[in-house]
Amino acid sequence: MNFVFALGILLFVGYWGGKFVKRIKLPEITGYIIAGIIIGPSCLRLIPQNVLEDTLTPIVDIALGLIAFLIGSSLHIGRIKKLHRSVSWITVLQGICAFVFVAVSVLAFAPFLVNVVGIETENPFAEVLPVALVIGAIASATAPGASVAVVDELKSRGPFTSTLLAVVALDDALAIVLFGLCNTAVSTGHQIYSIFMPFIEIIGSVAIGIFAGYTLRFCSKFLTTSAEFLIIILGMVCIVSGVTIFLGISPLLANMATGFIIVNSTMKEQRFIVVLHNFTPPIYAAFFALSGAHLQFTILLKVGLIGAVIILARIIGKTLGVSIGGYIANSSYSIRKYLGLALLPQAGVAIGLSLIVGQNPRLAPYEDALISIIIASVAVNEIIGPPLTALALKRSGETRV
Repeated sequence: MNFVFALGILLFVGYWGGKFVKRIKLPEITGYIIAGIIIGPSCLRLIPQNVLEDTLTPIVDIALGLIAFLIGSSLHIGRIKKLHRSVSWITVLQGICAFVFVAVSVLAFAPFLVNVVGIETENPFAEVLPVALVIGAIASATAPGASVAVVDELKSRGPFTSTLLAVVALDDALAIVLFGLCNTAVSTGHQIYSIFMPFIEIIGSVAIGIFAGYTLRFCSKFLTTSAEFLIIILGMVCIVSGVTIFLGISPLLANMATGFIIVNSTMKEQRFIVVLHNFTPPIYAAFFALSGAHLQFTILLKVGLIGAVIILARIIGKTLGVSIGGYIANSSYSIRKYLGLALLPQAGVAIGLSLIVGQNPRLAPYEDALISIIIASVAVNEIIGPPLTALALKRSGETRV
């Protein structure tokens, strides 16, 4: 099966999956994932396993680059300066608490996990520790798209809503940094390398992103039409992703830095962002359908208990982190009590990060199990997350419908 035919199947089936779930008031992302599961190797096998692992990998790289760029473009310095100190405390603590709770939960099931994967070891806890750290980092991510969609639907405005939008914008940035640190630190047993390499990766990725951002700023002087803006921004996202993948550093951090520079350094930043938003629907449809196709029921049945524990641990971590952060910052009662419920949706960044762990030799034996766990977690959180976000907004008293 060639790339073009497989991409056509992902787009066509993904569209109808998204359209179907919208009728039952679920996010389109959920429909894309379900459609991918149906056409993947676990069900109808319209897309074989070898096509998923080899032919369609460029979709993952491009989609992740676009997601990271849009996250960076949401971090406007002017808005960040106006944020209440509670946003900083809540962002950090809810992310760290989710990371810790999930990592500890995975570690508690270390003997079970190594048995499922088929690895023989005298110390299962030391063997699974790298996996636990990476899953914990992935679990800290939230889905800003789902939160924004619910806010727009309910026409919610006020301090609670502003805090929510600020936290979800910064949360994925925190998750990407945590993942970069953990993924690089566990890639080798050399102690000195493990300590310094994550920081080298971050510095190198950000430097490439900054250079790319200022290059785009310079190019914007010569651009006039939306088509020109789209061509240039897509080209730059692909270049940044390609260079960083070749160098073995983070394309997510680099593209996020590019978006950050664009939104804070040029008057034409909205042209870049608007045209990119208009282009992303087909990319997202293919990306999430592809993500769903990676779900393997045979493995999921074996690790289902761990998946359930991770979902519960993430909920506890998010809600507890918000409560602690809100208490330290003296936030309002509604923020401390309800904001955690609004941070449960989980989508693009979490799935994207799970799909690239196989590139790490230390984690490769756990790739199938980890992907199945994360995708199942995302599917559940995308079903329960938006309704809970709506409930939190309504309890805050800021909705207008």
